[in-house]
Amino acid sequence: MSDKQLIPTTRRNVLIGLGSIGIASAGAGLGTTAYFSDTESFSGNVLEAGQFDLRVRYVGQYNEFGEPMFGQASGIIDGVNSTVGGTTVGEADFGFTVDDLKPGDTGVGEFCFQIIDNPGYVWMSGEVTQNDENGYTEPEPTTAAGGDINTPGDADGEGELLDALQVYVSYSDGAYSDTSSGSPPTVLPGTARGDVFSGTLREFFMGEYLIDADPTTAVVDPVPGTDDEAEFAEPCLLFEFEVPTTAGNELQTDVLGFDITFNAVQARHNVVRTAETGTGFVDVSEATNTGGGYGDDGEDFASKTITGRARYGDSGGAATYELATGTSTPGGDQQQIDWTPFLGTATDFTFTYDANAATATFALANGAVSSTVTGVSAPAGRIGLQGKADESTVAIDNVALTADGTAVTVVGPDGVTATNDDDGAGRDISYLVLNTSAADLANGFEITGDVTIDAQGDFAGAMEGIAFDIVVE
Repeated sequence: MSDKQLIPTTRRNVLIGLGSIGIASAGAGLGTTAYFSDTESFSGNVLEAGQFDLRVRYVGQYNEFGEPMFGQASGIIDGVNSTVGGTTVGEADFGFTVDDLKPGDTGVGEFCFQIIDNPGYVWMSGEVTQNDENGYTEPEPTTAAGGDINTPGDADGEGELLDALQVYVSYSDGAYSDTSSGSPPTVLPGTARGDVFSGTLREFFMGEYLIDADPTTAVVDPVPGTDDEAEFAEPCLLFEFEVPTTAGNELQTDVLGFDITFNAVQARHNVVRTAETGTGFVDVSEATNTGGGYGDDGEDFASKTITGRARYGDSGGAATYELATGTSTPGGDQQQIDWTPFLGTATDFTFTYDANAATATFALANGAVSSTVTGVSAPAGRIGLQGKADESTVAIDNVALTADGTAVTVVGPDGVTATNDDDGAGRDISYLVLNTSAADLANGFEITGDVTIDAQGDFAGAMEGIAFDIVVE
């Protein structure tokens, strides 16, 4: 049916450089003095860094056993040392081509991980490299009503495979990729199919997925290190896709290509946390959001210890504020901002909690305007950033977190966008949540990023119609 579906599978090594430090001492020249003297040396000192090399074992099938899913039936991905059947191949050789994809087809690959020789956090991500309509066959629809939903009628436009393919990423016991076992793909006991991800392939590419070495506990565990190249950690990951039987002729001749990437970073002396996005208010329940017409997610924070708000207000007039901070409600240390110079431009922001002073400061435009709240309590957990848009777009980007002076590795989206153009009374509310803990934030933290606000010509100027909030649990 389709022309080709090319899926090269890659991984990234994180290497720690090797070095040595020599330390020696030497006695001072004592001239002709008659004092007794002696010199002892503590010499020959060498410090050597350990290794940190990610290797991935895989096996896959397309439709049925014997039809290899990822180019070859099984192998180990390890850069220039990658192997298939004991033969060394290049990493670029990994990938698969399906030239007759059709409704009802399935594929599955199992990936197991090994890190030489330090523990590390591993996460999975991907990107689309090709998504083409690749022309039309006679029965293929050319209208949106018929199913050609992406660039309807354009033979050189986007295809529909990206939205049609259903993907499940789950934990497994690793027996499948251990080809000596003869085991079929099996979801790890105590977990469920799709625990890591479940949705369309397009939705899969919107996120990054941290791999938990023990998914049966609440805390995310790193993949353990080993010096045994025959030893791969469990659990592993199952990546499954299927073309629903409800899919129709709109898929004919479409071509889709994508990469899957596994990244690793050392666990020792490192804090790794996940991030997620959703719609609705970050700090209230799903029911409250749904009832108010604001979305169907909601994080339901247990409490709010620190808050900050930047809003359109009356754009610098004295009647309403544009920047404020507070504890459960942002209303203190109100500041005025004329948004005119900032509209349509990425404006940097910082939000800082000083544990020693028990203060929090929300600053915009490299500190040109700021608001500070005093007497705040220690944070209890997560951090939420939410955009509110009425006849406007509020884009929060490049979000980064430093806790107790150390950069936190955040796996997942680093931004969120709220946009609304309904010409009515409604507004869009979207959030980004950093899944931090009370211990992470106890000694202080700083969030940095950019916010871009675009107000449309028909924006009525409501005080909070356009706003950017930060909420700390």
